[in-house]
Amino acid sequence: MSKSVQPTTTLVAAAVCVEGPRILLTQRMPTGRFANQWEFPGGKLLWNEPPEQGLRRELDEELGVEIDVGQPLHVIHYALDARRAFAVLFYWARIAGGTLTLRGVQAARWVRPAEMADLAILAPNAPVVARLRRLAARPDGLSPQFD
Repeated sequence: MSKSVQPTTTLVAAAVCVEGPRILLTQRMPTGRFANQWEFPGGKLLWNEPPEQGLRRELDEELGVEIDVGQPLHVIHYALDARRAFAVLFYWARIAGGTLTLRGVQAARWVRPAEMADLAILAPNAPVVARLRRLAARPDGLSPQFD
């Protein structure tokens, strides 16, 4: 009897960094999985790492910035293949310090939600982009939630 490989889910945290009506996106490097695509900055959580802590760590590592992490905004779960899946926790965030420096990404850009349609957004991020576009269209705009 052969032993089947069980699928694994990797937990990821992503920041929806807001500056007025604009949101920070980063572009993946030109090599590797999802090359050149735009996404919300963040990354894989370490074993037993709280998502907010991991998000702060990832943005410091990738962009050289300190962030304030707000309330959760959205959760997505998607499978890459029969063995690998990702659960992504999206949090409202804002840059609180540091200087934006590209480390591990090829570009960073502040965009309005309506402008995201013009970029090659990582496909699993599409529901978050759609939600941000709906929120931005409201009279009170994005209204990020922070404690």
